[in-house]
Amino acid sequence: MITLRQVDAFRAVMITGTITGASEMMEVSQPAVTRLIQDLEQILGFDLFLRQGRQIVPTVEGRMFFEEVETSHIGLDQLSQSAANIRDHKEGRLRVVTIPSVVTMFIGPILKAFNTEYPHVAVSLEVQATQRVFEYLTSGQCDLGLSTLPMENPAVVSQPVLTGQSVCIFPKGHRLRHLEKVSPKDLRGEEFISYKSDSLYRHRVDQLFSKAKVSRSLRYEARTTDAICKLVAAGVGVSVVGPSFPGAKLETGIEVRPFSPAIHGDLALLYLKHRESGRLINAFCETVVQTLQIRRSRK
Repeated sequence: MITLRQVDAFRAVMITGTITGASEMMEVSQPAVTRLIQDLEQILGFDLFLRQGRQIVPTVEGRMFFEEVETSHIGLDQLSQSAANIRDHKEGRLRVVTIPSVVTMFIGPILKAFNTEYPHVAVSLEVQATQRVFEYLTSGQCDLGLSTLPMENPAVVSQPVLTGQSVCIFPKGHRLRHLEKVSPKDLRGEEFISYKSDSLYRHRVDQLFSKAKVSRSLRYEARTTDAICKLVAAGVGVSVVGPSFPGAKLETGIEVRPFSPAIHGDLALLYLKHRESGRLINAFCETVVQTLQIRRSRK
């Protein structure tokens, strides 16, 4: 069982920020505070602090447990139950960043499945363009990303979960509707809607047209696939977007054809190598993989 002395030691460290400060606050030795914290961690089943040299930093679980302690007067029995819920990732908060196309295609079924398994875990969803997903992860604004590749960052782990490839989209009734597959030469002289110039996918598309020596009219560009699809549906022009995934539905009012040569891309789960709240991240990753497998099996 958790003892009041262990909770007092934990609270003192959280308040003062150091073992030294906690020992002074409790009027006991530093080794005594350390032993109390270690005993508490062993009982709870998770780390309360990360040791970084001489400094200690609260873990996500540690901050969550501290919130329970600070409400205090709730009794040690309730604290023990709260700790068990945190350990078993039945409570907590997960911050997810994803891209607009994933919101359109997949995020609803994923969050519904996750809520069924973990009804007391709060999920905060941030929607950003692909190139900003890494920024949100590495800056600590989000715990987990679900975005398209390729992306490279040594601090980020990528776990591919679905493979897609590029498609050409054009308004209904367009001359391209007679083609089974579209190549760069088929788009010569077309009003072409590109991704923004800082998009890696934009440069991959441009390289294919440059290699094929095909010129397009490049007056229009947009940040997201959803925005491009809306412009195409309005008759503004044509585009090459992607990666498109099996079973995905794009904007009404457009037609879709495979684009050749294909630009392949994976949908991947992204998270920091040295991350906190690992249990919740792993649980969400498992839900994503299972949900997408179920969707594929139904196609």
